[in-house]
Amino acid sequence: VWEMPDELEEISGIAHFGNNKIASVQDEDGIIFIYDLNSSSVTDEFEFAGPGDYEGITLVGTTAYVLRSDGAIFEVRNFRNKNNVTLEYKDLFPSGVNFEGLGYDEENNRLLLALKEKSGDEFQPVYGFDLNTKKKIDEPVLKIPFDDSVFDSLDQKRSRKILRPSEITIHPQTWEIYVLEGVNPKLLILDPSGNPRELFVLNKKQFPQAEGLTFGSSGEIYISNEGKGG
Repeated sequence: VWEMPDELEEISGIAHFGNNKIASVQDEDGIIFIYDLNSSSVTDEFEFAGPGDYEGITLVGTTAYVLRSDGAIFEVRNFRNKNNVTLEYKDLFPSGVNFEGLGYDEENNRLLLALKEKSGDEFQPVYGFDLNTKKKIDEPVLKIPFDDSVFDSLDQKRSRKILRPSEITIHPQTWEIYVLEGVNPKLLILDPSGNPRELFVLNKKQFPQAEGLTFGSSGEIYISNEGKGG
């Protein structure tokens, strides 16, 4: 377990990129923080935008993509350079949406955006952002049905509250899709086609507000939690 420093108390998105380094963002500042797992400290900071509610980060080579809660995407080229170049893609979705999860789908060269609220009553949509055209894909690229048997173990009504994603990430070896929830902490694993496969309920004392998920080079899972008063 790593205890985050004060500047990452509101940590919301993480992305592992080798040498035990994790790129992370938090809810308030347009800064990518580099956290070193060996030294248990922030070793660098790279500003890319002004204050905002930043919820997810994923890496494609030397480019970082950061998600704001309203669905805006920031493309930060050469993100580990103080002179990085940032492009913003905004007004992709209607006002009032709340996105929290961002992952890179290498096979389809697109980003996956997980919607936390405002889903339908029958399924949880996952949207796509095409990295070839730099445009939103109009229809959801994945639909997670609320009536799937994978949720049978939960003592919850089959509604949009049964799954409120805080992160979405693809496993680098199996290509399975991992969907994390922080409200009632759980981890849902989908097969590469997006069909629910396994559901794990997480211990709320260990995962009080699970917000970010990434994989290390050996396939190990790292999960970040926002602080709750400390």
